[in-house]
Amino acid sequence: MANTLVTPGWVTFEVAMYFVNSLRGVAQFDRSYSDEYVQAGAKVGDTVKVRLPQQFEASEGEALVLQNLLDRTVNVILNRRRHVGFQWSSAQATLELDDIRTRYVQPAAETLANVYDRVSLADVYKSVYNAIGTLGTTPSAALTYLQARVKILDLAGPDEGLVAVLDPLSNAAIANATSALFHPGGKVAENWSKGQFANEQLGIAKWFQDQNIPRFTSGSATSASTPLINGASQTGSSIVTDGWGSGATALKKGDILTFAGVRSVNPLSKEDTGRLAQFVLTADVSDSTGAATLSISPSIITSGALQNVTGSPADNAVVTYWAMAAGGTQAATVSPQNLVFHPKAFASVMADLVMPNGGARATRVNSKSLNVAMRYVEQFNITTDQNLNRLDILFGSAPIQERMACRVVA
Repeated sequence: MANTLVTPGWVTFEVAMYFVNSLRGVAQFDRSYSDEYVQAGAKVGDTVKVRLPQQFEASEGEALVLQNLLDRTVNVILNRRRHVGFQWSSAQATLELDDIRTRYVQPAAETLANVYDRVSLADVYKSVYNAIGTLGTTPSAALTYLQARVKILDLAGPDEGLVAVLDPLSNAAIANATSALFHPGGKVAENWSKGQFANEQLGIAKWFQDQNIPRFTSGSATSASTPLINGASQTGSSIVTDGWGSGATALKKGDILTFAGVRSVNPLSKEDTGRLAQFVLTADVSDSTGAATLSISPSIITSGALQNVTGSPADNAVVTYWAMAAGGTQAATVSPQNLVFHPKAFASVMADLVMPNGGARATRVNSKSLNVAMRYVEQFNITTDQNLNRLDILFGSAPIQERMACRVVA
């Protein structure tokens, strides 16, 4: 067979194809390629703005009630730069095509894809305030995933197109637990032949196994605690509490809370769902006095087009921290954070990097169909007869509509 000369364009294209085929969780995000950086290139810290849908109130009666338009955007910051560097000699540059693919291209693509997947999942999950399951316990009941779907529907999330991305043990547990429940042609066989729960079950369109599911270490309350709301009529993203134990309280960004009497409302109809609204901590809390101010998401909004709860918490309303009982404690617990979500819940953006100068050979792949932007640079080192190579990606991932997602803790 004739030797094939390796060129920058060929390597970049091959890596991009392997890269896309290796993606799991982040591949289900709303992924966009940004035209803004096609010519000029992008740098770390650049920002892409994603527009959120309008929210309105329905007015009663014949008289026209005009409402202000509220354009809201979420920033997706291109803050993640990753690369794979390698080298080959002049002699190796004319190796067989399959050797280059096997030795360099495929491993580089799989490494970049796994990092992109892992970092993107880690960048979004702590913002998701809907959660189901028990810390430290692998979920295996179909009801758990049905309840995750209910949490999304309660908040006017879509009832079609939902996806589940699970760590391998959770995936195995639900496949085993439901193997005798579903008998559509070929689906049970697919569960066992691939070790993966089949698609289109439990109201979820697609199921994926992903080893990059993040592992979250919860906060802790080591002294007996009955946390309470300290002061009535609190709204917004900061809540004053007391009643924590006098020992060390170390709450973590990503911890889940509820407030007694504060129920969620459907954001479109504004109807009470009948279920407690969940909130997530947006900053760590370290306290030994028994009093703590909590930064939370979503903000408590009790009226208007953006109303999300039935009302503000009452003074001395009980704060439930994860599943900690009143007068109890909570140990720090490591838990995989599986996700059930609609793709519109999260966004991930890749952008072209600036092309280098200085005699290097470089090429870029920027594909809207694959939603990939990747740069390959090669430069010859005359002192060692080596071709120095690097593959670079620049990306950012962020939660956009967290109400369309639910964490299934394990």
